[in-house]
Amino acid sequence: MILAAIGYGLVYLGLGAAGPGENALLHRHVSSPGRATALSVQSLALQLVAALTGLIIGVLPSGLPPWLLGGTVLLAGALLWIHRNGPTPETPAETPQRHTVSPSLSTTDSNSLQQHADQ
Repeated sequence: MILAAIGYGLVYLGLGAAGPGENALLHRHVSSPGRATALSVQSLALQLVAALTGLIIGVLPSGLPPWLLGGTVLLAGALLWIHRNGPTPETPAETPQRHTVSPSLSTTDSNSLQQHADQ
């Protein structure tokens, strides 16, 4: 019973920790008129997954092997999700910017600095 309570707490701790990031992503990518619909669909999907999980857990036999199999499947799915896009592309090198010459310098200093900058 204690293990079930710990599992319950960890699930909702994980859902709560992911909430702000999900909301920021949703608000950034969904326009204002569609935001309520997107939140409603997200909530519906979460409730359906919870209901199906409850039904599946009720059918599983007691003992460790079914839970190990479920944990392995969950871990494999998480690893596939992490590596879904492959390696990240390298960032291109920054292009050098031209240096500007301060108007307070004399003309000879300005010409020498400009020649140095062009090289």
